[in-house]
Amino acid sequence: MQTALIQADYRFLAPGIGLYFVSVGFRAIRWQYILAPLRRIPLSQLYSVVVVGYMANNLLPMRLGEVVRAYYLSKKTSINISSGLATIGLERIYDGLVLVAFAATSLLILRASDATEGVGAVTVWTLTAMAAVSAAIFLGMIVFFTLITVRPSLALVAYKLIDYLPGKVRQKIKDSIAQFIDGLQRLKSPKTQLKLLILSLPVWILEGGVYLMLAYSFDIPGSFVPHVLIIPVILMVTAASNLATAVPASPGAVGPFEFFAKESLLLVGIQSGIAGAYAILLHVTLLLPVTLVGLWILWVGPGSFSNLTKMAKDKISSSSGNGSIGIRGRAE
Repeated sequence: MQTALIQADYRFLAPGIGLYFVSVGFRAIRWQYILAPLRRIPLSQLYSVVVVGYMANNLLPMRLGEVVRAYYLSKKTSINISSGLATIGLERIYDGLVLVAFAATSLLILRASDATEGVGAVTVWTLTAMAAVSAAIFLGMIVFFTLITVRPSLALVAYKLIDYLPGKVRQKIKDSIAQFIDGLQRLKSPKTQLKLLILSLPVWILEGGVYLMLAYSFDIPGSFVPHVLIIPVILMVTAASNLATAVPASPGAVGPFEFFAKESLLLVGIQSGIAGAYAILLHVTLLLPVTLVGLWILWVGPGSFSNLTKMAKDKISSSSGNGSIGIRGRAE
């Protein structure tokens, strides 16, 4: 692996980083669309909030960066944290759907190709089953959130359970639920849901471009005949490394990301040393630049990372029942 890192062609690194920040721009565009029913926010303002949120996710465990992003948004706008978390949750659901589509597409193509002997039948069926379960989960979440958005009266069941709580806490939790539902307004019609899915495609196509760019650093495309097979391979690596790290874990998903990215390449016959080196360089490329830019945004602005996280934690502690925070919403 060390040899592979030394011999890598780092000329592809800068274009890869550039592509990643373009993909962040499309994330901001999608978030602007999700937030529009609540408030129209300038794209430049949202871009900085997204970067700060991803920086926090890379430095904090358990995806607490999502809470930091919602809190940072509330500082800059009138959107409360619960509604902000709901919109971030929608992002994650549609990210999951796109990644499942990537996984399914790549498996179909690779299975049909004689050039990918590393993908055995048992493995393909296992991965297919995992993709199907993931799709069912994401679609189920969309159906559930759509129902409570279109018919808020369905939340009355939860309200009746909450009525058993002390009076002061009761109203605060009800307010929090109502604010969370406000953040789901883009689920009110099939048209807006389709647009949200379409807006999610360039996000992951561009991020997949980063994966592809770094693959050329290790001449991974040269391992496939025809070379175009690198496309489904990259789709598989993108889907596996992000879906597998969707469960909150270490800061920046360090460890799980490298493992699943490497294993995906081993499935299609890439040497272990090259696969491991690729996974490490790829993750550093995805984590380090956006983290540095996020810290710079806080440094030049009215705050710092430590102050921001402290204020977010204080806000959560003081509002665990005041309606300002709701449930948490990267496949990154």
